[in-house]
Order: sequence, then C-alpha cells, then structure tokens
Amino acid sequence: MSKVYFKKDRLRYGFLWMLIFAGASYLVSLFEINWLATTLMIFAGLSLITGIFGTNDDTGNSVGIACPKCKVFHPMQSLNDIESTIYLYGETVFRTRKSDGLNIHPFLCLKCKNVTEYASDLNNLSGHAVCGYEYFETKKMTKKNISDAMAFAKLHGHQHIIETLK
Repeated sequence: MSKVYFKKDRLRYGFLWMLIFAGASYLVSLFEINWLATTLMIFAGLSLITGIFGTNDDTGNSVGIACPKCKVFHPMQSLNDIESTIYLYGETVFRTRKSDGLNIHPFLCLKCKNVTEYASDLNNLSGHAVCGYEYFETKKMTKKNISDAMAFAKLHGHQHIIETLK
C-alpha cells in the first residue's frame, strides 16, 4: 500500500516544493539563465496550487481507518481486534452535521491517546477522503470518550478494550 496523505500533509509538501523551486529559480537567475528560472517559478506556483487546491486520489489503497496524528493505518477487516490500535465505538455515539445530514463518528487511537471524528466517503466526493474516510477533528481523549468506549466495549464483549482503557 502506498503512503497515505492527509490534507495537512498535502499543504506542507506543496509549500515545501514551492520553496525548493523558488530557491532554485533564484539561484539559476544569478547565472542569467532566464528561461530555466521562469520554468522553475512556474513549477513553484503549480506546487503551491496543488498543495492548496489538490484532492486525494488513493483509489489504489484499501479501505481503512488511519489516525491522522500518528498515521497508523488499519484495514477495515482488522479493526476492533486485539492487535488494532484503533477502536471504533461511534455506532451509538455520533453527531449529525445540520448542513447536509452527514453522520460523523468518533474513534479512539490507543497509540497516541486521541479521539478523531470521521465520516464515510468511499467515493471521495469531498476530495479530502483518505482510504474511504474523511477526517474532521482530532483531540485528546476525555473521560466521556473513555466511558462511551467502555460502554460500547461491554455491550459487544470487547474485553481487551475494557482492560486497555482501565
């Protein structure tokens, strides 16, 4: 599977490539090779435009969940098992966005101790989906998140999560 890029990664790499091309353009202009300097500046602009307005195209990747902070990826078939560091508990605890009725679910990353909100976007209609899911807000776990996850784990018999969250 190729590397998974989130929107913030795309912005960072676009800006980095813009700086590289602009710096190279400046150095080339010192030697008065104007056509090459102009070409490098065009690439600098395209890098920045791609970083800001580009969309993710990860059709070659399998569908799964990745933590945006620690970038741990899990295919859907291995979620909520003993080896998984991501725990999906949002089937009963989710919020609905009023503007379009999108159901936004939370998941826990047991590695970095964060809660991330996500929504299914298998066809990448938003242009920001990563492996079939769009990610919204990532924040530190709270006691409410832990109690919601514990209740879900007890309901479904996920003893390994109950022991991990204690």
